[in-house]
Amino acid sequence: MTAAPQECDLISASAIKIATGLNDYRAYGTKMDMGRRFESCTVSEELGPEGDQGLLIEVFEPSPISPEGLENTKKTTQGNDLPVELGPGFGARRKNAKDQTIAYVYGWTPDYKRLLSINIMEGAPGRDSLADATEFFRQLKPLLLDKPK
Repeated sequence: MTAAPQECDLISASAIKIATGLNDYRAYGTKMDMGRRFESCTVSEELGPEGDQGLLIEVFEPSPISPEGLENTKKTTQGNDLPVELGPGFGARRKNAKDQTIAYVYGWTPDYKRLLSINIMEGAPGRDSLADATEFFRQLKPLLLDKPK
């Protein structure tokens, strides 16, 4: 998933194409602290400014969602806990403003100070977008959520 060539200095182009179903896309990454810390990566269809978003990865520090807010979101969207080895978090599906389904995973540090969010617009033929979002989380968590060694 993180093999070259990479988008946003993070994700392989082939993993993006497989998970989103987008062959022509634009990827935009942002970093904080003079480029030392990753903040977000947005992958959108290359059809002008209104192109559909295919993938959004964001790291928040501090988390904009309280522990209670995360629990309420999980209940509202009928989310399922992530596997134990991935730590606290859940995955679910929701509708966006355009009534499109988005599979997403929220995972956070045990102290709730950092939140990693992975969102994939469902649409890649034959793919389980929620499973793909969970796999992106599995591979990106050590890089983006866990404390640097």
